[in-house]
Amino acid sequence: MKTLSLFIFSLMLSLALLPAQEVPAEGEAGQIIKEKAVVVRSDEADIMAEIGQLPYFPNLEAGQRYYDEKAYAKIQSLHAEGEATDNPLPLLKELDALLMDYTRRFGTENFRLDYDLLWMAGGVKHLLGDTIGAIHYYELAKMHDRGNKIPDFALTQLQAPTKVEWLPIDQYYKLLEVRRRVDPLIFPKAVLERMPPTINSDFPDYAPYLHPTDSILIFTSRRDFSGMRPEDYVDPFSINNEDLYFSERDFITGDWTEAMRISDTVNSSFNEGSACLAPDGVTLYFTRCREDRGFGSCDIYTARYDPSTGEWGHVQNLGSEINSKAWDSQPNIAPDGRTLFFVSNRNGGFGGTDIYYATRDDESGRWSPAKNIGPMINTAENEVTPYFHRINETLYFSSTGHLKNYGSYDIFKSRWKGDRWEFPENLGPLINTDGNQYYFTINGRGTLIFYSNSENPEEDHVRQNFDLYAFPMPMEARPDAVAELKGYLVDSVSGFKLRGTVMILDLEEGVEVAPKRINEDGYFEFDLVNDRRYRLFVLGDNFLTLEEEMVLTGDTTFTIFTQSFEENKPIVFESMEFRSNSAKLKSSVKPKLDYIVRFLETYPMFKLEVEGHTDAVGREESNLRLSQERADAIADYLTRKGNFAEGRITAKGYGETRPLVPNDTEENRRQNRRVEFKLALDDTYEGDLWLPTEAELFFGEDLPVEADPNFDSEFDWSESEEAEWAEEIEAEDAEEALFDDLDLESELESDIIEMLEEEVPPTEEEEEAGGGSGP
Repeated sequence: MKTLSLFIFSLMLSLALLPAQEVPAEGEAGQIIKEKAVVVRSDEADIMAEIGQLPYFPNLEAGQRYYDEKAYAKIQSLHAEGEATDNPLPLLKELDALLMDYTRRFGTENFRLDYDLLWMAGGVKHLLGDTIGAIHYYELAKMHDRGNKIPDFALTQLQAPTKVEWLPIDQYYKLLEVRRRVDPLIFPKAVLERMPPTINSDFPDYAPYLHPTDSILIFTSRRDFSGMRPEDYVDPFSINNEDLYFSERDFITGDWTEAMRISDTVNSSFNEGSACLAPDGVTLYFTRCREDRGFGSCDIYTARYDPSTGEWGHVQNLGSEINSKAWDSQPNIAPDGRTLFFVSNRNGGFGGTDIYYATRDDESGRWSPAKNIGPMINTAENEVTPYFHRINETLYFSSTGHLKNYGSYDIFKSRWKGDRWEFPENLGPLINTDGNQYYFTINGRGTLIFYSNSENPEEDHVRQNFDLYAFPMPMEARPDAVAELKGYLVDSVSGFKLRGTVMILDLEEGVEVAPKRINEDGYFEFDLVNDRRYRLFVLGDNFLTLEEEMVLTGDTTFTIFTQSFEENKPIVFESMEFRSNSAKLKSSVKPKLDYIVRFLETYPMFKLEVEGHTDAVGREESNLRLSQERADAIADYLTRKGNFAEGRITAKGYGETRPLVPNDTEENRRQNRRVEFKLALDDTYEGDLWLPTEAELFFGEDLPVEADPNFDSEFDWSESEEAEWAEEIEAEDAEEALFDDLDLESELESDIIEMLEEEVPPTEEEEEAGGGSGP
């Protein structure tokens, strides 16, 4: 049997927020020292925080390749010298400066032809100790490595200590079911909800756009087949029936109105789709394809709404500053109304399809020439469906080329840092699956995402029967999740790093944060909304579940110290005392026994052994028999009360052989007259593990949960059994009151109890020897 261990009432198991790498002194592992400031884990972390910089490429121009023959030769020469010398540090610093200056001048073609210099820059920073900088340049090189020629080992080695490991989605949902059983008061809210029939049809509905006011939803649909010709029925997806529809939210009921087709001024005999509405509420940006007068296969247009007539008009192609001879689509207007993001597969980009942007002059109304958004966002593969959110200037987009993908197209986010984009982050497995995620929009608060999903996906997305869905944004996917919570899990005795799983619950909104695995270096990391109250669960297979509530105020790093179990020893769950010479239970123990029943129902992975013990008064044989009776009485009650299977609860009497303290005083003898409960993992259990918290095990006189008022009625006891139990309680309470009034000495009280209580019949040997009946 797999077993776990703790010492009796001596385990110091706590969630301790301590300065990193400060191991608690012996006997102090249970203290909780909360540091509100950022706690840096090591010297390496200090270096990373001080010198790690985001790469910057201000001179990007489509199709340009920067090349300086002299500077390039100098880089190659220093690199060769550095490999040959015993003291490469001065050369490395010079080489780092040269590489930063050279790569800073890169044009788009450099990322296709000279990505090896990015890898070299990462290697130099790696040797100089700039870990963050090294990871940035390594990742850039991998993102633009078209032939996958660069090995992963250096990047993997650097990322390992702080690698983020999301829990696989199937394990996550299993874990939620376990948590639902353990903590039924809080339910996860992450539920994928299909939009109502007022929006979805029997035909493809996709490319949603929700106005930041959350009042208007615009989307593309292929539901109109009124103009089909007989030959179109051979391939209905080949006809021009992509049109724009809209639905308005009823602010009283919150329901969406019946979707209506936008006017024929916008929807034409060609294909229209992928629209967005400007902040002014009257300017529509949309894509029109297969237009004879267009610049390419698809172009971006605008239309204006006239409130006085209730009609759309003034449809215009945005012109050659925006549109190209290629495919231009999926416009998204920023909240300022001046910056337009879109997607194009024009020549001169980084990959197949790239994200571009253009800005509009307020006075003239003219758009600047479109620019590529750059190599931090665009990769050697495909980036599509940009969505710029006003909170923290956050760009969301889908990509097949970024590292850490779960499927084909995953959704990422990146914040604008004033003069450059930060490295994009994957939204995680609650949003991204092993399929394709694109065509999405986000509400104004950043708490809901609406996206297209198909239950019968095919390679060609045009032929998928999309429907629109809504899903609560996971915490880390939100644009306001900018506070970093980092932690390390350490064994408080050995100092070794421990593995496990971390789950976080936002207590203010009830939002479940997608759980993560603690990696091999004992590290975990989350991006959370600042100034919120959270509950952390730290789970593992060899330590009790840790539970802690905290208020996050800024970036925080802490170390969790816990004590892992010793091998082949059980957990001591609780201890109950008996009167001398009695196998009867005190009335005060019934709530504890009922709690243990509930505990075993909540944690089916445990078996329970009930151990009976006595003091040393009386004969050893009699004490052994009495201890067994005490253990049997408890085990029988628990089994009947919980209707547990045979063998899950066992009883064993040890007599006087295992005293807690010497039997030299009445107080010590009282402590030794006891029953202990020991838990062990059932090696036949095949479900998911969620081990209990310290509070659930070592509750003393205060139960960690309130008693269930309906609990007793769930067990069908006969009236006579209930009456017998009640009579025993009344008799014991009367005895206790009598002795309290008399204030008798302990020895006299013990003698009176022996006379009042039913005596245990002596054995034949005891009768012959004239001995007593035991403690």
